[in-house]
Amino acid sequence: MSDLNLSIEVGVARVVFDRPKVLNALSPSLLSQLIEVCRDLENSDAVRVVVFTGAGGCFSAGADLPAFLQSLRGPDGQATADLGRLATNAIAALPQITVAGIRGHCVGGALVLAGACDIRIAADDARFMIPELDAGIPLAWGGMEHLIRLVGETLAADLVLSCRPFGADEALQGGLISRVVSADQLEEELATLVLTIARKPKTVLRVTKQQILAIRGDRFNACEDANALLSSLKDPEALIVGRAYIAGRIGDKGTPGRS
Repeated sequence: MSDLNLSIEVGVARVVFDRPKVLNALSPSLLSQLIEVCRDLENSDAVRVVVFTGAGGCFSAGADLPAFLQSLRGPDGQATADLGRLATNAIAALPQITVAGIRGHCVGGALVLAGACDIRIAADDARFMIPELDAGIPLAWGGMEHLIRLVGETLAADLVLSCRPFGADEALQGGLISRVVSADQLEEELATLVLTIARKPKTVLRVTKQQILAIRGDRFNACEDANALLSSLKDPEALIVGRAYIAGRIGDKGTPGRS
């Protein structure tokens, strides 16, 4: 693929926005490819974690406005206008755990795509901004919903209406990201995180993702937790992991189940 780089190894799929010459700007073509990749990953039993990053020194500078404006004026303008929402929803709906690794620019639509992930970690050189209103367009792609869910209505309104840039520390304080690391440590931190998650039992990861999606969709029912717990006790991989955990706790503390 010309705009995306996909690799899969040890249960981890890595999706890289690969347009470094234009700061990984999100063109209609890239978004179409992203939707297709997510559809393929959705049906992959081997993949447990999907990580999204950008090539070069940044995540993405946001929508490729010249490319979009040309397509929006064409006969398929409505379909082009909806590509960002479809791409955002494709990421959000993945059954795998999703992680965004952010460094450098993360602007507009790129922030929306990152916001659709389950976890976001950023380098200390990350620079965020939502400049849509300054460009004469509203924040689209379902971005307002994701942003309010993550940082709350007041801060979301501030960021969208002011169009002001903000750094990784403010993103952390506001709840947009979960941790900040030095730029030269981001790749190592990402690798450690995604491999730690990928080593956990697949059935338990899928149940956890279903819980996250249900809560986001306001359809979570805690009564289903009992069935999920019982199902995990029938899963061979989960049983092996559970026995190893208990054995390790006995060896470390002398009391099973205690940390």
